[in-house]
This record gives sequence, C-alpha cells and structure tokens, in this order.
Amino acid sequence: MKKHIFEKVDECLYSEKLSNGINVYLYPTNKTKNFYISISVNYGANILKYKKGKKEVNVIPGSAHFLEHKVMALSENKEISERINSLGSLANAWTNYHGTNYNIFGSINLIENLKLLLDIFYNTDINEKCVNEEKGIIGEEIDMYKDDLNSFMYSELFNNMFHSSYVNNTVVGERSDIEKITAKSLNEIYSDYYVPNNTFIIVTGNFDINEVSNVIHEYMDKLNLKQKKLPKLVKKKEKDSVRISYQEIRRDLNDSRVKYGIKINKKLFDINNDNILRYYLNIILSCNFSASSKLFEKYKNENIVTNMSTGVNIIDDYVVLMISATCDDANVFINNISKDIKTLDLTKNDFERKKKIFLKSYITDFDNIEDIEYNICVSILMENKIDYNEYSTINNMNYNEAIKILKSLEFDNVSVIRTIK
Repeated sequence: MKKHIFEKVDECLYSEKLSNGINVYLYPTNKTKNFYISISVNYGANILKYKKGKKEVNVIPGSAHFLEHKVMALSENKEISERINSLGSLANAWTNYHGTNYNIFGSINLIENLKLLLDIFYNTDINEKCVNEEKGIIGEEIDMYKDDLNSFMYSELFNNMFHSSYVNNTVVGERSDIEKITAKSLNEIYSDYYVPNNTFIIVTGNFDINEVSNVIHEYMDKLNLKQKKLPKLVKKKEKDSVRISYQEIRRDLNDSRVKYGIKINKKLFDINNDNILRYYLNIILSCNFSASSKLFEKYKNENIVTNMSTGVNIIDDYVVLMISATCDDANVFINNISKDIKTLDLTKNDFERKKKIFLKSYITDFDNIEDIEYNICVSILMENKIDYNEYSTINNMNYNEAIKILKSLEFDNVSVIRTIK
C-alpha cells in the first residue's frame, strides 16, 4: 500500500490497486470518531453512446441516475436497510455527469458498514418489475427538479449553449426518457461499467488501515471478479457557437432572474490543467462580480441588481462562464452586462487576496471527513488523479498568467435565459 502526503496539512492517504483492478483509498484520522465510506464508479450521465467491439450502445438519458436508484435499493433490501438503521448509520448515493457514488456515514462498527455497502453494490437484482415501480418515484424527482427554478434555468441554459453535448440532457432525464428504460438496458450498463477496474473505494475516519484493507481483500477474493475491457465512449464533435442565444421562461415572480452564459473554446487559454484554469477564472469573475466588487456596487446603487453571482464550468473542450442575477428589469441588466463583461480588469492585490482565500479553503477542507471523501472522489472522477501538491499548485499561480487568461477571454458566443411574468 502506497503512502501519500497532502502537503502543508501533512495528512496521509494510503492507496492500493488490487489484482482485480479496483482502487482503494484509505484516509485514517484521529480527529473524529465517525467514518465515511464510499464506493464509486466512473459511469455518469455524460455517457450517452459507447462502443464495445463492433456494437454501438445508445444510452437513454437518465440511465446513470436510474441505475443508482436500483443499486441503492434499500426499500427492496429490507435486511440490509434494517441493519444499517440498527447501527445508526446513514446510507445515501448520488450521480452526476461524471460518476456515481454510494456511501455510508456512521460512528459504530465501520467493518460491518463496509461489508454492507459492498453487499449493496455487488448484490444488485434489477428486474422489470422493480424498474417499472421505480419510474413513478423518479418521475416525481424530475418534477421536483424542474420546480427548482435555479436548477431548471441552469439546465436550460446549458442545453441552449451546446449542440451535441451530454449537458443537453439533465442527469435525471425527462419523464419520456424514463419510460424507455428497461431492466435489460440497466443490466447491460451495470455489466459494462460496474466492473472492478472502473471502480474505487474510499474510507475516511478513525480506523486501522490494515484491518480495513484485509476486509476489502477478503471480500474481493470471495467475489473473484476479473478486470474487464471498458467500452469506448462515442462523442460527437461540438461547435464553438451556441445553439440558442436567448430564451424566456414564464414565472409568476415579482422580480426577474437572469443567467448570462459565455461559451469559450478551452484551447484559447493554453492551460492543460482544468483545475488550475478553473481557479484562475473563478478569481477573475469573483474580483469583477462579487459583492465586494466595484461593478456590483455600481449595479446595486443604480438599482440594476439586488444580487449577483458567478460560476465556472468546464465541459469537455469548452469553458462556460456564468453570471446569475436577480433584478427588477432584466433588459437593463442584460444590456449593461453585455457591455461591462468586455471591460473586466484585475489588480495584483485583488488577485493575491483571492488566491489566499483558495489556500485557506484548501486547508479547512481537511477538517471534515465528508469533505475529504468528496474532494478525493471528485478529483478521481474529473481528473482521474489526486493532486497531493495542490497547495503549491495554487500558491504558484501568478498574476501575469491571470492577466494572460483575462486577455484571452472571448465573448462572441453568448446565451441568455431570463424569466418573464
């Protein structure tokens, strides 16, 4: 088992790749009596078509999330569910575009909880009856998602900005998609992607690494699972332009909500590390649009906005810069932001101040085992690696590079979504 040290915080992560290909990450700490265990698979809603041999498989949108429901089917696994409850533990799962995570949080008997989580993941029974019964539950979840205005506007804007990307579909899919999903289609995905060499286990908390490692080894030896060649992802080439530049959605609100998106080809920035590019862009946007920025103060004083926020998303070969606002008159905001977005600036003092905030956040993230697990999991799903020197990576960011990135920004491809009454 390899020992890795996260610099600056001097925290240890132990990693091991088992003979069947599954990767194990153990983070022991005496800071807490609790533990957080997860098993994750590199299969998410971004996979819509794949090829195995000469066969091409078209994936129904929402399948990754639906499969999560059927693997973490505690309402059907009464015995496991009752045992988890008796231990006072909490079992959960989540799916995003890049992967699916199954987890248990608890404080009593980590070893039994670990075995229970592995049982959930590896003893899945997906049949037509249980799939049909689940469709109504997921349909209600889809409706709830659409009722969340912020989430709905995000998904609509991403759909408008891209021609042939996975973000043209939401993670949960549409009701019409869900009706097409069958036990056969889910079992095929499970067989193709839920394999050891596409899976990793993370254990964080107060435990003995040798004991946990031995339990995982013994469990995997009994399963006798083999590595399997993964299918090849099939993707369409994306265009630089946005698909739809403007959309109005009707909502009975006293104010207006606006999301202003800018789509930029990533190659313009000449930075291979997506994480670092994200840091730079977040600093640039924060310095220009946060509550402490001059532009926000101006907009506030002129009654253009009541609040404003920003976000950075990297979607395959593209960066999406997002500005969200609540305002009285959406037209006034859109007209102003369309001009002001082209005059962004960044002082060295502001850059260094924001960089210190990221460095502080990096350190404080190690105070919570759930945050540690999540950060490790997302790093593997998004980057296929863990940066043990991220503190230096952030600290080595420099103002000149930030200015170079700022000057590389292009604002030709814009899409706007707003509410109207």
